[in-house]
Amino acid sequence: MSIDDNKLPKELKTKTIDEIITRIEEIEDASVGVIVAQDIIDIVLENLGNSIYNLAIQDASKVIKNKVSDLEVEISLLEKDTDQL
Repeated sequence: MSIDDNKLPKELKTKTIDEIITRIEEIEDASVGVIVAQDIIDIVLENLGNSIYNLAIQDASKVIKNKVSDLEVEISLLEKDTDQL
């Protein structure tokens, strides 16, 4: 799987690659190129991408459920009293 440049902002991709290179060089005291950093991003996305996506969907679902609950309360406040004689 390769990163789809249309889905990942170029600035984010470049920043992430630079951070990966810097971190590996700090740990290994070795030089890492853009291709290796790109491969690491691809591996991470391949292994974690779907899980991250699903977590985001779950978060969005919670937000929507909370909004619906709030709307239900507001709608119930609009109900009129039917016990008038």
